[in-house]
Amino acid sequence: MLPIAGKIFLLLLIGITAYFFTKRAQYLISLLKLGKPEDRSDNPGERWRFTLGQVLTQTCALKNVTRKDLSGIGHMLLFYGFSFFVVSYGFHIAEGLYDKLNPSLLGSLFNNGFFFLLDLAGLVVMISVIWAAIRRYIIRPERLEPSLEAGVILLVVFSLMLLNFLVEGSRLLTEEKPFADWVFMGSAFARGIANMGLQSHAHTLFYFFWYVHMMVIFGFGIYILYSKHLHILAAHPNLYFHSSLPKGTLQPIKDFESAESFGVSKITDFSWKQLLDLYACTECGQCSANCPANNSGKPLKPKDVIINLKHNLFENGQKLLTKKEGEEEPLIVGSVVTHDEIWDCTNCMACMEVCPVAIEHVDKLDDMRRYLVLMESNFPAEVQTVFRNMENNSNPWGIGMATRADWAKDLGVKVLSEAPGEFDILYYVGCAGSFDDRYKKVSRAMIKILQAAGIKFAILGTDEKCCGDSARRIGNEYLFQTMAQENIEIFKNYNVKKMLATCPHGYNVLKKEYPQFGAEFEVVHHTELILDLIKNGRVTLKGELAKTITLHDSCFLGRYNEIYEPPRQILNSIPQANLVEMERIKRTSFCCGAGGGRMWMEELRGKKINEVRTEEALTKNPDLIATACPFCLTMFEDGLKAKNADEKVKVLDIAEFVANHLLEN
Repeated sequence: MLPIAGKIFLLLLIGITAYFFTKRAQYLISLLKLGKPEDRSDNPGERWRFTLGQVLTQTCALKNVTRKDLSGIGHMLLFYGFSFFVVSYGFHIAEGLYDKLNPSLLGSLFNNGFFFLLDLAGLVVMISVIWAAIRRYIIRPERLEPSLEAGVILLVVFSLMLLNFLVEGSRLLTEEKPFADWVFMGSAFARGIANMGLQSHAHTLFYFFWYVHMMVIFGFGIYILYSKHLHILAAHPNLYFHSSLPKGTLQPIKDFESAESFGVSKITDFSWKQLLDLYACTECGQCSANCPANNSGKPLKPKDVIINLKHNLFENGQKLLTKKEGEEEPLIVGSVVTHDEIWDCTNCMACMEVCPVAIEHVDKLDDMRRYLVLMESNFPAEVQTVFRNMENNSNPWGIGMATRADWAKDLGVKVLSEAPGEFDILYYVGCAGSFDDRYKKVSRAMIKILQAAGIKFAILGTDEKCCGDSARRIGNEYLFQTMAQENIEIFKNYNVKKMLATCPHGYNVLKKEYPQFGAEFEVVHHTELILDLIKNGRVTLKGELAKTITLHDSCFLGRYNEIYEPPRQILNSIPQANLVEMERIKRTSFCCGAGGGRMWMEELRGKKINEVRTEEALTKNPDLIATACPFCLTMFEDGLKAKNADEKVKVLDIAEFVANHLLEN
């Protein structure tokens, strides 16, 4: 099909592209190698299933589709259409080098079907590009920023589709027997060229469009690695190397004795996978759009954190690769990522839940917190008191350890420190359930339910200690590990096999993070246990609850542990309870503002997160707000007071709903 000069030109294009592509790819890989080692080679089968499932079905894009935001559908169409074109380019190049290497080798039916689908794909891609351009530059949502680079990419992709149709149309005019019969777009362009009186120049036009098409294709292949659309290539490996640890689990520091520095202060303190996250970012802004800190007017925007880190890596990349031993590396903490951004994070994981390419935002911010806490002792002033209280009395309030079981003195509860022996489940009460006056009522409600169900349980009493979740999430990994190891020894001494927790933070850390230090026991949340008791008839509910209830999904119960239905099923089992859902629920639930140790810190900027969520709850005109977390309960009660609605609306834990409607034998 091509003259010898054309084939030489094509080979030259391939060679130039391969050179620049390889050179840039090697540079990008060398930057990744600056990161610390991290093993992400486990469970290859599961990794492939996850990656292919996300990519082939476009779950990564479609999971954020709502009635107000259909962009994921456009991305899906663009992905499928352009992917088909990538396959077609192989045929185009092969046919350019050797005429007989084309789809017709597989028969006329395949050939016609192939080019029909290619035309259809091209049309879909062009429509998707126009849709994307309108969304980005005309009816742009706040999460998207106008970008010249994005415009260039859209223009290039549109041009590739247009050039393909021009090649098809001009080619049809040069052949007595059409190369395919079902090329409806090619036929339309052929008629257009002929109507313009250019049929006699069809041969020249064909070669011109073909060469331009190839130059744009190969130029695009090089440009990707130099542009923000690097994610087109980085997203797939990033999905493959997703964390296989239990969802939301933080990695422990393992070298307290030998390490010279803890946490992350420089870009090379991140692991290679954390640096790969930077390459993979699509800049879609979903993370920032769902971040409670950003939504309440605080400096933290998760997307900006990732993008600024990427820019820092690229700006300093060459210097880092040639850095001599002993030469100082610039800090990123306090400059690239500000202290406010680091401390604003509630660890709610909303950013990670909606990220289409599995970026791990929370881990990075918590690693930088570790540096500030462990290396610089630089943290909000009020946190100093919290750390001291945990160290001296094993609870954030600093109340004497000897009073930890006082709330249960009149309930006839078995305390293991006083009467060790057989029990089926240990009720780990937690700090809030033991010391917070409001949440003690939830602990008493839980005891009432357990006793009514005839469950053989016990508590640790004064032997119980803080789980350490807040210490870990704030960044004091050393204090957390000290408390975790002490607790594990206590659990082992009492031969604990199964544990009940009412606090999602305690539930999460006991179930998923204590095993990092040798813990071996089952952990259930009280909503799981209560629902099981109701289903098995061990607990029966009586009386009518003719009130409107709205339910708040705790981040550490919901996104972290995917426990969404038990609280709802429990409420719906109460006669005449009217459950009305808030706008943001389940995986997109809005944080109460207390996670990530924020329970113990002041909010100095923007609007208070708990007030934002309380306002959302009040739009449903509820009589009651249901929670399943001590932090959430506190934040809602404070929010109701701030809105002068605390007399009208009350907040109850799920255990209190059940205890209030318990049919006792």
